[in-house]
Amino acid sequence: MSMYKRMIVIVSGVLFTLLALLAAIITDLNDRDFPQAIGSKSRLDISFNESEFSINEAFSKLKELDARLGLGLIKIAPDLASDKDDKIFVTLNGEGPPDEFTWFNGDETGKIVGKDRLDFSYPDGVYLVTGNTARLSEFEDTLKDAGVKMTRWDASILDSLVFVVMERGFTTVVLASLALTASLALFWLSVKARGRALRILGGSPIVRIQMQDLTEFGGALLISAGIVAIVATSYVGVFHGWMYVSTFIKVLISLQVVVMAISMLAALIMSASAWPSATMLATRQPAVKSLRAVSIVIQALTFILVVATAAPAWSAYKHSSAKAVEMAQWKKLSNQVSIVFATDTDEMADMEPKIGEMVKDAESAEAVALSYTYTQEMWPSIDFGKYSAVSFVNQGWLDLVTKGAKQRAIAPVSYHKLSEELIHGIQEEIEVLSNKEHSKNRFESIQFFHPVEGFRFPVAQGGGGESLHFGDDILLAVVPSLSDTFNDSTLTSMISSSNVVFTGVTATQQLLERHSLDVRALRDRGINGELKVIYIAEEGILQAQFAAYLAWLQNLSLIAQVIAFSVATAISALITATLQAKRDFPLRMAGRSWMRILQSRVGKELFVGGILVSIIVMLQRPNALGIVLLIAAYGLLMVPLSHLFAASWCFNGVSKRRI
Repeated sequence: MSMYKRMIVIVSGVLFTLLALLAAIITDLNDRDFPQAIGSKSRLDISFNESEFSINEAFSKLKELDARLGLGLIKIAPDLASDKDDKIFVTLNGEGPPDEFTWFNGDETGKIVGKDRLDFSYPDGVYLVTGNTARLSEFEDTLKDAGVKMTRWDASILDSLVFVVMERGFTTVVLASLALTASLALFWLSVKARGRALRILGGSPIVRIQMQDLTEFGGALLISAGIVAIVATSYVGVFHGWMYVSTFIKVLISLQVVVMAISMLAALIMSASAWPSATMLATRQPAVKSLRAVSIVIQALTFILVVATAAPAWSAYKHSSAKAVEMAQWKKLSNQVSIVFATDTDEMADMEPKIGEMVKDAESAEAVALSYTYTQEMWPSIDFGKYSAVSFVNQGWLDLVTKGAKQRAIAPVSYHKLSEELIHGIQEEIEVLSNKEHSKNRFESIQFFHPVEGFRFPVAQGGGGESLHFGDDILLAVVPSLSDTFNDSTLTSMISSSNVVFTGVTATQQLLERHSLDVRALRDRGINGELKVIYIAEEGILQAQFAAYLAWLQNLSLIAQVIAFSVATAISALITATLQAKRDFPLRMAGRSWMRILQSRVGKELFVGGILVSIIVMLQRPNALGIVLLIAAYGLLMVPLSHLFAASWCFNGVSKRRI
């Protein structure tokens, strides 16, 4: 094997290794959606919001259909009992796979628990079908006829591949791979240019020359792809499990075939467009001269790609960090529950006095927390001043979200530092929400705080406590007592929107029983509805997990682009050095320094690079300007280093009569 083929094999090995990593990520994501260890075949997203089923009736219907149709349904839920960000899988009928199984990544163990875990959960959510799918359509039709919304996904490697490639972070990896393959094709044509010109002069048919060049290039890629595929597949089988080899190798080969096909197409197009002309042959011009323009375009495109995606990648990283913080906060709320009202409006009104008494009872046990947040969009008539939101909280909420903090998280705010408009607005809101005869005294007992610098305080969105809002500019209005500050109707509304939460499932269930709000007591009073105790952290943890994972993958794409640009720059410099070898060699032999020899070509590329960076910054106006400039500085540093290496290599080649 010639030296140039070995270089193609080595560099393309880096590319195919990157594709193997991408294939592993796709396999991991596919396994996350359809765990192969438990035989998952389909995935169902079920919503009972618009149906007439109560929570208990919904679960009963699911269990009945699951048992009758043999679907082996398993509900996905977060593991609130552990300190890790794990999921657990709950069987509806207590049958099926073993209690534990391993994931593709091998770092975690999946837990399968009994149906009792669903006693305090919504029926809405994602379910896996691990049994027979032959009658799954019958299951869908039965629930949809009852007003239940359902979305179904069947396990498909192609769907997983398309979904991943369409994600922004993965798309840039694919683009970087394509740029790298184009650079390899360009390199191969440059080293074959002289031999091709000689064969043309010798009368060889053009088609034969093209076929020989492309066959050798494709053969080098195939050798590299085969080596990487064998090594990667063996690694997956030994360290992850042989059950995943089939999925992994299908994804990897699909990616390799696509990339190799595009590489061959790019080589064919460049070969045809840069075919040596009779004039070039007659005037003895270097055969690679016609490839120079293509090399500049590829280098410029990869540079634009890596600089343009630096800011989004950094934002994704910061977003990932924020999601990690949010996940940590949700974990602190893992033992908190809300009460869902599966009742009509009239029945809720009848229960309001007892709910007020229940909240007072929970306060005496320090087992209730409040956070009801108004953003500027929710309260447009009031000028918040320097604050982005105003949140009514109690001491229970402060204790929950600051638990484990190494330093003080909030500082007091004086009334005098708040605008009269804001104070008046808060006072009016208290008058609306409280017992009117005591509203003035209630406002005077409120204390105001704000987060200290560097601490992003989490509060629950007003009207939807399942969504956390983080900010370092939130005004906290701390009420001394929920039952004394708000009337029974307001408390009932806040509980139904999960803005008032309670500690512990068992303790909250006992609260309902003590105040005659459990199912049996409600039936005795002729009320058909029910109050259900639900964990509040489930959906928040799952969303934070997914967002953090995608953010990590987008940063991986930036690394791939940096590699692609580095290779493209080195190849472009090598072509330039080959073209300039007749000039550089005598100058170097005369004692001139490389800096003086290369200053013209390097200066031009740095100037153009600076213009491209300026255009990108003006168009994007990125917040993370520092990271953009850092990536741009790396790219501009690669230019002189690549030219220095390429010129030195060509000088040695001429000295030894290899060039």
